Amino acid sequence: MKNVISIRPATATDCTTIAALGKQTFVETYGEVSPKESLDQYLKAKFSPEKIAEELSNPDERFFIAFVDEMPVGFTKLRYDRIPKNLSNKKAIELERIYVLREHQGSSVGKELMNRCKEIAKSEKFDLVWLQVWQDNHRAIQFYQKSGFVIYDTAIFNFADIKHKDYLMRFDLYL
Repeated sequence: MKNVISIRPATATDCTTIAALGKQTFVETYGEVSPKESLDQYLKAKFSPEKIAEELSNPDERFFIAFVDEMPVGFTKLRYDRIPKNLSNKKAIELERIYVLREHQGSSVGKELMNRCKEIAKSEKFDLVWLQVWQDNHRAIQFYQKSGFVIYDTAIFNFADIKHKDYLMRFDLYL
């Protein structure tokens, strides 16, 4: 039997679930390449249930949770309040996070979350979706490129006390 993937908008009651998914996926992705102190500092700042609850209450931030057979396995976060570097003349929405538990990567969960983000961007008449990704996260970059995103610039990401070089990527909705 095929696993059933479903996606729904997150609500205020989902803050603990999103925080747990965020922590686990972040550690799975960056735990082996990050100093423990920096990792712990970042997780505490970004993935506490209180921080997620604050973000869920912000109308400029929207979360969607992905489930496989009713178990939460990933989420995405869209932001309406940031202007992308060198694209201020475009109506753009940021895909700030798209996190899927490692055991479910490659099983269409990320693709379904990405499709949902693109559908929302189109329905709300955005010109493009943009994101920022660490230059050394080759798996994510490959996923974004397969999803139609292109690298258009670079930026710096402050990860606790470390500065990472990131790519800025975009997906143009109307070419």
